[in-house]
Amino acid sequence: MGVYKKTEKGMNELLARSPGIDARLVSVLILVDGIRDSAEVIRLAKEVGLPVDALEILFHGGFIDKKFKGSAEPAAMDVAPPARPMVPKQTDAASKFKGFNELYVYLVEQTKALLGLRGFLYQLRIERASTVLELKSLIEPLTRVIAKKHGFQIAQEFMRESERLVVAAIAERNM
Repeated sequence: MGVYKKTEKGMNELLARSPGIDARLVSVLILVDGIRDSAEVIRLAKEVGLPVDALEILFHGGFIDKKFKGSAEPAAMDVAPPARPMVPKQTDAASKFKGFNELYVYLVEQTKALLGLRGFLYQLRIERASTVLELKSLIEPLTRVIAKKHGFQIAQEFMRESERLVVAAIAERNM
């Protein structure tokens, strides 16, 4: 286990007009942000039906690399999960972040589907977001860009669903 980051080859794959790898692997590549550890990326991939061995495939293909090459950081991550007291906390954390993850996945998928390459910078902003409020702050600018490209009706549907997911995520965390 460890934290992975995109390599230059991985970034080029995301910028390519037609990806050279499976679209499901591209989705996992988007999840790799240099912040989430591999366990979190695998968990997110499982939730949306992506291959669980995708990180290994991307690593061996040269699309991602370990962020921390020293042994101290990954070793600490490998030691913590087996501890018995951590299991309930991870389960609680997973349930608390379910709404965040649903919003995150929705924004990434819709940005990719509706904006294509134009939405790449927004996808990077979405990747960097670590709170529901940071994701919420991206909804309005995305809605404006979608309205310009696809019209008011589609933008309104995007806004409505995004806001519904924000409310669900906030309510889930009892904020």
